[in-house]
Amino acid sequence: MPFGLKLRRTRRYNVLSKNCFVTRIRLLDSSVIECTLSVESTGQECLEAVAQRLELRETHYFGLWFLSKSQQARWVELEKPLKKHLDKFANEPLLFFGVMFYVPNVSWLQQEATRYQYYLQVKKDVLEGRLRCSLEQVIRLAGLAVQADFGDYNQFDSQDFLREYVLFPMDLALEEAVLEELTQKVAQERKAHRTIMETVCTWAFSFWEFS
Repeated sequence: MPFGLKLRRTRRYNVLSKNCFVTRIRLLDSSVIECTLSVESTGQECLEAVAQRLELRETHYFGLWFLSKSQQARWVELEKPLKKHLDKFANEPLLFFGVMFYVPNVSWLQQEATRYQYYLQVKKDVLEGRLRCSLEQVIRLAGLAVQADFGDYNQFDSQDFLREYVLFPMDLALEEAVLEELTQKVAQERKAHRTIMETVCTWAFSFWEFS
């Protein structure tokens, strides 16, 4: 922690003093950050602290959610004091950052950082099976995702790493031979795309077209 502060751990929070607490937030890339807040801080203040770390200005599209005591996802009511809200409803003080409002067209998103967070959210939802796609759509989206995450195709680079990269929805049961064939199709799809952020936008546009 900065300034050499030592945290005293309670059952639910890291506590700096009676008036402050530290909560964890899992981002869309699966990394976890910590925010130090006043016990009177609202969910909106926490969201703004996360947005500052992500250099994100268009915060009105995003929100914070948590797992309730009955293990149901529940959005934070941003105008209320966060600690009281979590104490009352949350199973643990772990928050998740995510897209709360989807726009009709990706061109509405003005900031590159906003588009990237949308990309991470949609990619996560596709891979975890919350958004359904046909096999053809999955291959196209996987090719765009690989190009966005790893850059332009280079004919001298081995594509073997794709076998270790999560390309397809987790609930899609595929035999090994079929998986290998689809992975090669993803590699071919990647060759067709250039420029990482253009690809991120294309990926998102593709999803909107499929929806």
